[in-house]
Amino acid sequence: MNITTKLIKTFALAGLIMTCLLFSITSPAPEAAALSKPQKSATTEKPAAVFEGQDTMLRPEGYREWVFVGSSTGLNYMPNPAPASANSDEDIKHVYINPSAYREFIKSGKFPEGTVMILEIAEAARKNEAGLQGSYASKFIALEASVKDSKRFPGGWAYFGFTDTEGKLLAKAKPFPDNACLSCHQQKAATDRVFTQFYPVLNSAHSK
Repeated sequence: MNITTKLIKTFALAGLIMTCLLFSITSPAPEAAALSKPQKSATTEKPAAVFEGQDTMLRPEGYREWVFVGSSTGLNYMPNPAPASANSDEDIKHVYINPSAYREFIKSGKFPEGTVMILEIAEAARKNEAGLQGSYASKFIALEASVKDSKRFPGGWAYFGFTDTEGKLLAKAKPFPDNACLSCHQQKAATDRVFTQFYPVLNSAHSK
């Protein structure tokens, strides 16, 4: 092998080494490359209201992970109030709202289209023993939902019951007649058919 051949091989090897070094410097590490790719948001929220056809709503799932806005006992739609002592153990009602609707209400004071509110009803029970007294929510007995969807419902909102007469949960439901819920919400609710006057989480957060 003459000197010229040796020099050619030496320069070729040197060029290969430089190319490898440049590639290692300019190429992102696997972790960096992965981070540079668009990431699918883990917080993407599914539609809270899912319908079958025009007005059959499927029972919402996972609503206990939504925003809890308040509880009540004794509130009802009766036209004439009952005596204060009529029922010592009233049902206890818990109310939830889907997170995206909550965020929009806090920002603007308005409930967006697609808002879903869940009313979960439990029997009230009492303890009255030494060192332990008071009322508490016992077994769940009913599940209802309200939905804001002006394209589906002329009144803007619709109301659904997901419990049959025996207390069994239903997979889907048709809306209640307007005179069963909507008319009362139109007359008595403080904000856009919603009884925000009874939900301190909404009132206090929006007033900030």
